[in-house]
Amino acid sequence: MDDATRVETALRTLKPDWAGRPVLHLDYLPGGYTNRNYRIEIGGGVYALRVVERSVPATYEPSSDHRESQITEGRYLRIAAAPDVVAHDFDTGHLLTRWIVGSVLAQAQPTPQEAGAYLAALHGQIPMGVRRYDYRHEVATMFGRAKQVDPLVAERFEDLQWAPTVRCGCHNDLNPWNIIRTASAEKPAEHFRTLDWETAGDNDPLFDLVGLCLGLDWDEAAALACLGSYQAHGGTVEADVQRLRDTTRAFLIREYAWAVAQIAIGNDGDAIREQARSTRAALVGGEQAR
Repeated sequence: MDDATRVETALRTLKPDWAGRPVLHLDYLPGGYTNRNYRIEIGGGVYALRVVERSVPATYEPSSDHRESQITEGRYLRIAAAPDVVAHDFDTGHLLTRWIVGSVLAQAQPTPQEAGAYLAALHGQIPMGVRRYDYRHEVATMFGRAKQVDPLVAERFEDLQWAPTVRCGCHNDLNPWNIIRTASAEKPAEHFRTLDWETAGDNDPLFDLVGLCLGLDWDEAAALACLGSYQAHGGTVEADVQRLRDTTRAFLIREYAWAVAQIAIGNDGDAIREQARSTRAALVGGEQAR
């Protein structure tokens, strides 16, 4: 199916009242691993469209019930930091939101101080009690789905025994392509909008913090500065250097598990294989399994 047909089909489901309106402009947005994303212009408006292809396995599966997962994601999409939802179909997962003008953090990096303030503000908005993100279950499930798991990484997972020490509403996938820096906000910490809420759930706030810092290629000193700013702006988490390092390992194990599971179920590609390689290298270096 070509892009124009995918978009037309999704729009018929999401906005049947738009039938007959031509899509004036369509841009495919690369970078999505399990969905196809587009920027579209239609009826004088500009929108972002997520088209879920059910033949491609989901990035994560916090619930076996697809519709229930979409309803849950919809609750997170109501917060001010999320995109403005125009239409969301719970049966297909297709999502239409207003286009956000700005630059993703991958192209407009914040300082560690800005990132900490942003994250504290974000965690202050995310509701608790909607869903719990079970880190160990998620990793074990993805390892079970993978055809091949490096035994050294599996050993790191078993030895680490990482678990939250405190919980709040978290995003759990804060890579810099999922955050847009905008200019339309009163406070600096609000100059950001956050995308992709499919994995949100109660978790340790450090999991979001280290995920963001790793995505921005920051070293430990920058991550500690981000943590200090997070705490200064009301983020409620206590952590020493060892806890930060353990959470970093936990996040890297999750990213490795996701990559090898995706390869096993056919969602293969150079970027996913590179994620498996680089996370393994970060976890075990040049060590070889016996």
